[in-house]
Amino acid sequence: MANYLLGIDIGTESSRAIIFDEEGKALVKSQVTYGVICNYPGWAAQDPEQWWQATVTNCRRVLSESGFKPSQIAAIGVCGQMHAPVPIRGKELIPGEVQLWCDKRCEEQCRQVVNQYDSDQLINKTGNLPVPSWTGLKIKWIKENQPDLYAKATKFLSAKDYINFKLTGNQYTDLSEASGTFLLDPTSLKWSHEIAELLDLEINKLPEIVNSWQIIGHVTAEAAQETGLAVGIPVVAGGGDMPCLLLGAGLTKLGRACDVAGTACDISVFGEEPCIDPRLMNLHHVIPGWFTFGILDSGGSSYRWLRDNFCEPQIEEAEQRGMSAYEILNELAEKVEAGAGGLIYLPYLMGERVLGSAFSRGVFFGLTLTHGRANLARAIIEGITFDLRQSLEIICSKGKRIDEIRFIGGGARSPLWGKIKANIYGIPVVTVEEFEGGALGVAILAGRGIGLFTDVVETAEKLIKIRWQFWPNVEEINRYNIYYKIFKKLHDLLQPLFDELGAVNHKVI
Repeated sequence: MANYLLGIDIGTESSRAIIFDEEGKALVKSQVTYGVICNYPGWAAQDPEQWWQATVTNCRRVLSESGFKPSQIAAIGVCGQMHAPVPIRGKELIPGEVQLWCDKRCEEQCRQVVNQYDSDQLINKTGNLPVPSWTGLKIKWIKENQPDLYAKATKFLSAKDYINFKLTGNQYTDLSEASGTFLLDPTSLKWSHEIAELLDLEINKLPEIVNSWQIIGHVTAEAAQETGLAVGIPVVAGGGDMPCLLLGAGLTKLGRACDVAGTACDISVFGEEPCIDPRLMNLHHVIPGWFTFGILDSGGSSYRWLRDNFCEPQIEEAEQRGMSAYEILNELAEKVEAGAGGLIYLPYLMGERVLGSAFSRGVFFGLTLTHGRANLARAIIEGITFDLRQSLEIICSKGKRIDEIRFIGGGARSPLWGKIKANIYGIPVVTVEEFEGGALGVAILAGRGIGLFTDVVETAEKLIKIRWQFWPNVEEINRYNIYYKIFKKLHDLLQPLFDELGAVNHKVI
């Protein structure tokens, strides 16, 4: 009997479930979309129950559409959006909305920590500076602003850990998610009692840490009744969606980087240990090792913002042609020369993490009467990549060698995006065939958990197929270098004004 693997991906805008065969081929998939609750500028939240109901729907759909018996699923792996502190009391979810990875409401808690403690020591003890993304700072906000909720919670789980809990009844996390809390000791790979005390948090409210491929339980009778899955299917710990994405793209070797174009956009470089620098962030991989990265919380969101607010004709055209509105925007952008006709975009609709202020905002610089949707579309693509280039340059300055950039995510479906990125980075860019994101990565982990695969890295290398290669063009590299210098100057000059505007908005709220 064939061994089928179920990969579940709890994303920010949607959840997916995909059944894979032993060769990593996606046989059947289901997706449920949902929204983000933004009650105030910089806030972003969702209801965890929504994730579970999406999972239930997706599991039932893939089983029904595949025709497989539930018993033919050999193992399950779950990945998900990182850093959401899901409060659990005993064996029950405490109802309510939870902060997402892009929520910035704990900015004040981050400032308190930075002002009270030496930044160099903090980085050495955690691998990172305190920023609003990290789960530990979000929990600190809960303790200070929702003390009753904090007191009731016996555990705080991440999004994928909550789904694992619903499937198995057990509460665990993995190293990738633990490293995103600001509470993991990067040397011992255990919870840091020192940092927990610094944040005034109780360490027993954090789940036990295990390897991403470790089996943490089996599907319970209750979960089976809801999802249609078979009782007793092994479930592995899984990992954050970002590291599982990177595994599925082959970010497993030195010399490789990975550019992810999704709701958030990021550039990551694999290494054996964290790269210590206040301008960078580090997460433990779902395999032995770390990846250093820069991230843009509102990267892909910028393109969606353009589509939703200014592109009704393109949306109608896309419906008539049976294609995505993004493809229409890409066609428009391709007609504009490199540099978007002198238009530069700062892509900070949801602020920045470490290279700038949490109060940074989006800016189009250089607008004229000659600019239209095509210029805006191209400027957004270029602005996203300019921002990520800043982080890549810092990583390379630390002695990291980059021979190739793997480009994945929604933007990687477009040859235009790949060409632009190769020319802005000045490094060859490749995309992969039939990329299924974190679902494939976590399916590989599930296969490793039950012994179907003996080595995660070798399996990933075997299953990944290259689709397109883009080589840098010298003429466009030179043009982009000029615009990039202006972009960096704008970025730095506007930081004080972003903070000033943020302070005004905070008073108004």
